[in-house]
Amino acid sequence: MIWYVLVMFFVGFFAGRFIKSEWIKKYKVVMVLTMLLLFSLGLEIGANDELFKKIDSIFLYGFLIALFGSIGSFVVGYFLEKIVKVGIKK
Repeated sequence: MIWYVLVMFFVGFFAGRFIKSEWIKKYKVVMVLTMLLLFSLGLEIGANDELFKKIDSIFLYGFLIALFGSIGSFVVGYFLEKIVKVGIKK
């Protein structure tokens, strides 16, 4: 499955390099395709009864991952900023 994704990515990449793409920006093709992708993802999750029954635990784990990822990024950024400022003062 991952090979299909990679092949499609590179086909799109090379097509974008060699084909004039002003119409993509004009008609907001990327936005429309992104919305269709999100809709189909929601449709797939909503149709999966097993996944839908576990949505509360998935929500909890997703929230915890986002929370600790944000806190970790803040802490590491804070300390890196302090280290860089100390290095600049010397």
